[in-house]
Amino acid sequence: IFLLVNIEESKYDEVVTTFAEFTSDLSTLIKIPPFLNFFYPGLLNRILVSSGLYNPAIKHRNILIKHIKNQVCKRLKGKAKYGDSWKRPDDLLQDIIEQENIDFNNVNYPSLADKMLLFLFASIHTTSNGCANALMDLASHPQYIQELYEEQLEVHKEADENGVLQFEALDNMKKLDSFIRESCPGRHFAINEIKFFMHNIILKYNIYTESNKIEGRKMYGPTAYPSSGVIIIEKRRA
Repeated sequence: IFLLVNIEESKYDEVVTTFAEFTSDLSTLIKIPPFLNFFYPGLLNRILVSSGLYNPAIKHRNILIKHIKNQVCKRLKGKAKYGDSWKRPDDLLQDIIEQENIDFNNVNYPSLADKMLLFLFASIHTTSNGCANALMDLASHPQYIQELYEEQLEVHKEADENGVLQFEALDNMKKLDSFIRESCPGRHFAINEIKFFMHNIILKYNIYTESNKIEGRKMYGPTAYPSSGVIIIEKRRA
């Protein structure tokens, strides 16, 4: 959280709750059946949000606006007091402020909050959904597990004494990379997080579907979600 809005704001329970629940709350909007999609994709969702009938993001937006205002005020005072010696906060909020040359005499706080929420949704929702899809796809195709396991064993030799892989090791997960890109097309920004997740899963566990069949995905509106089928996860023997 502190990478987005500063460690001071991450101490507030309501901020933590927003970061924890925003994605799941917004997902309910995505899961609304696409009754009017034959007119325009996502039309019903647009009507609900624009009319104010249903918008689960509003409460989270208002919370972020309050805390963003707090941070902007503190940063203005700090910069005015310390000048060039002011210590710049290293977070997304400061990046957005600087990149967009925001006029501090007329700050559009709702716009700042919207950008933060968009980043939050994209980073959490797409990554978690991608991990779930990749996991189910691998469980549905156990014939690929051994080959991927052997690659991960080789790659893991590059880990440090604490078992942590450096970012560069991702380049050597070529087979896993191909599998994930096939499983999660379009997830270019989340691909590395999914690779780290799958790397650790494959190293530690054998996985397969309880049905021993390929589990297809479920569609909620335009979004594909993993099947509700059961995955069996067994710890590998040492």
